[in-house]
Amino acid sequence: MRFPLVVLPLGCLLAVLITGVPPLLADTPLPDIGLSGAAVLTPAEERRTGETVVRNIRRAGGILEDPLLTEYLNNLGYRLLAYADNPGLQPFQFFLVDDNSINAFALPGGFIGVNNGLLLATESESELASVLAHEISHVTQRHYARAYENASSNQIPVLAAVIAAIILGSKGNELGQAALTSAAAGSIQQQINFTRHNEEEADRIGIQMLAKANLDPAAMAVFFDKLEKQSRILGDSVPEFLRTHPVTTQRITDAQGRAAQLPKPKLQDDLSYRLMKQRLQVLTVSDPTEALQHYEQNFKSQPLNHLTVPLHYGYALLLTRLQKYSQADVEISRLLKQAPHRIAFLLARAEIQINSKRLDDALQTYESALKYYPSNSAITHDYVAALLQAQQAKRAKEVLSDYLKSPPVNPEFYQYLAQAESKLANPAGSHEAMAEYYYLLGQYHQALDQINLALKFPKLDFYTLSRLEARAQLVKQEILPGAQTESSDQKKYQNVLMD
Repeated sequence: MRFPLVVLPLGCLLAVLITGVPPLLADTPLPDIGLSGAAVLTPAEERRTGETVVRNIRRAGGILEDPLLTEYLNNLGYRLLAYADNPGLQPFQFFLVDDNSINAFALPGGFIGVNNGLLLATESESELASVLAHEISHVTQRHYARAYENASSNQIPVLAAVIAAIILGSKGNELGQAALTSAAAGSIQQQINFTRHNEEEADRIGIQMLAKANLDPAAMAVFFDKLEKQSRILGDSVPEFLRTHPVTTQRITDAQGRAAQLPKPKLQDDLSYRLMKQRLQVLTVSDPTEALQHYEQNFKSQPLNHLTVPLHYGYALLLTRLQKYSQADVEISRLLKQAPHRIAFLLARAEIQINSKRLDDALQTYESALKYYPSNSAITHDYVAALLQAQQAKRAKEVLSDYLKSPPVNPEFYQYLAQAESKLANPAGSHEAMAEYYYLLGQYHQALDQINLALKFPKLDFYTLSRLEARAQLVKQEILPGAQTESSDQKKYQNVLMD
């Protein structure tokens, strides 16, 4: 039996887990959230919780690891964050969940997940941005803080596991089903008390954020209205987003009224949005051959202009997926004539070149792209993979060493570093990089094994030895519940990294 996400809102299950008492047994109404949890869990502990949730989702195969789509989603998110009232000191991270249901969610510590199905359900960049702005507001306003009021830091691994279970439960994951079933009895009152004020506040702040970012503030009400009408038509098949973010006619009207009081922005070109939506459609289509026939029958003959560029891009991606590289190259060449420096087209061309056994040409394409977009994650990801394929491990390590000065979103960067270190006859470095790869996947035992293998190599310098030993202790804390977050081992590891 599949248990949809509506069965148990996030706040409810956390409350049951933390207090042991279902919300239906509470004697008094729940208070407004405010900043009540700020004194209980520190921002660092909230960040750790969110990071652990993301690792758990990734370990279950729930994240779509497409560098280009992830880069776009984060760019749009940070465009909104530039106008957030209280963005906090922690970096946000936006990621795609490989799920066709229409849903999005915010996690403690600044992590925002967006389901494939939600992005595909939107019809403009402003609609997508309205969802991101809403979820960002949940984080900046600390709307999950009350759920942690009775928590201690040693419960973080349990909290993180349960939050991931809720999210995975929407996909029928066994872990998610078990967690949802265990506390379903306490969901009704918590859903009413926990969400209403917070949803209204997130709407209000999100709409202001949209307007300041030169996006359409009316898009939030438009998107919510479409989902609400869809739910009336579908009956029990309500979009997941409406289950976790209840929308009423009054709420839609309020959103419309707030947007009407704001100046109408001069909307910017949303070609990037339309290209990425086409990309996601191609990546997730179950029958690419049938999809290609549909493109050829309906779009191939259309002239190439601003409106049809995304369709031609999708067509080129389908041709590439079906190994029709010559045809794909012709299509991408036409697109590059119109926009010679657009990242999506350059990466598509390089992929075609690699698959056509033109590796040197692909490397030149990546190098040219990086000159225009230094440190771009999507370009760097594909460029390093091509360098390793070309047996240029030294250059790959140079690129990675510079890029990895900031934490990567995609664990594959560490896997590439491990390959480069191995090719350069540095097995200890290879094991250390693989430890980070497994850690980001939530595979803590494998991560610890890799660290222990690295520690066995003789003649490690003091800096490397100290870093590995401190990292081993941190990984052990993820394996053993009850470890303190702000331990001396964590501080030691942080100090080693900063030296």
